[in-house]
Amino acid sequence: MHPVLFDTDLFGILSEPWSLHTYGLLIATGFLLAMTLAARVAKSEGEDPDRVVDMSFYLLLAGLIGARIVFVITKIDDYVRDPIEIVFFWRGGLVFYGAFIGAALFMFYYCRRHRMNFFKFVDIMIPFLALAHAFGRFGCLAAGCCFGKPTDMPWGITFPVNSMAQQAQQSEGLVGIGDLPLAVHPTALYESGFEIGMFWLLTMMRPHKRFHGQVFLVYLAIYPIGRTIIELFRGDRERGVYILSTSQWISILVAATAVALYIYLRRGRGRAEASLDA
Repeated sequence: MHPVLFDTDLFGILSEPWSLHTYGLLIATGFLLAMTLAARVAKSEGEDPDRVVDMSFYLLLAGLIGARIVFVITKIDDYVRDPIEIVFFWRGGLVFYGAFIGAALFMFYYCRRHRMNFFKFVDIMIPFLALAHAFGRFGCLAAGCCFGKPTDMPWGITFPVNSMAQQAQQSEGLVGIGDLPLAVHPTALYESGFEIGMFWLLTMMRPHKRFHGQVFLVYLAIYPIGRTIIELFRGDRERGVYILSTSQWISILVAATAVALYIYLRRGRGRAEASLDA
């Protein structure tokens, strides 16, 4: 856990020290890398790479807004007491599915407005979303969020005293006040590894796809499964409704969306949009 890389006042220029947060830096790094690689792929397929770059910045904004909204909703009591904290997203506190939904909706709008084939472009960009997400999960590890349940496994990790993991363990009665925190599953690393595997799979299959949208559908089908399994090992429990976490509920909806999109792309009006000649 290393939430802040360093503090600086820029040699006395700033009146107060400015902190470089690891979480924000890794999100920015993942975004820039994903955007650059997606632009190269778009160019190789005869598309305008500048269009990808332009769209990417809007997608980042839409994603951040969606991610923050969903997180704030799940922690609404905390933010009612201190609403100014809502804007400090770079300290952590983003929900991936919120980012995904926000970005996907805006991308659909953007492609329609500029008469671009949504399914072709989403196939280009979705592998790099997985790559950027892997960077984001490394940021979660550094920030100390998205931690796992206590474990005796040799690869368990121990967060520092006063970390979110320790506070959660105290609230659940797993450790007493003054006790050291328990080792937990490194769920952020689990998901980073899963996302890197998704990136490799989607990159390998993209040149062999049979219709536009197929790579996107594979992502929509596989990611919810992996995410649901990883959620079983998460230790931050106050994140859902009834027996499922927020992300598990959304995973069910995403999987259902994948089925609906498959039917759409294989029938009627969707067939023309999915055609590789489009």
